[in-house]
Amino acid sequence: MADPNKLLIIDDDAHLRESLAEVLELEGFECHQAGTAQSGIDAAIKLGPDAVIMDIQLPDSSGFQICSTLRKRSKTTILIMMTGRFLSSEEKKQGFELGADEYITKPFDLTELTARLRQLLSRPRGGA
Repeated sequence: MADPNKLLIIDDDAHLRESLAEVLELEGFECHQAGTAQSGIDAAIKLGPDAVIMDIQLPDSSGFQICSTLRKRSKTTILIMMTGRFLSSEEKKQGFELGADEYITKPFDLTELTARLRQLLSRPRGGA
């Protein structure tokens, strides 16, 4: 059997982060967590996750900054931006230009998130 896909969840809301990890682990993913932008970037560098799910609003930085930093390091990691508020088309455009692969709005359906993750991870990913 193939190794599970490694996910990194970056969110300052510990309850949401832990609940999300718990559900995704039941779906067969290997989940890692970080509560700040900096610890998330450090964890991503160390772990080399297949996908990163990050909150846009963090106390020490923004998901946009994390997205930009991680995309410069890897062209293949799936980057999913999570937000609890309405985003303007300009904000979404900014995220996509920085390398985001997908947006999800809280609250979201976990079945839908799992399906999106599987679909994104199943695509051929070339490059480094």
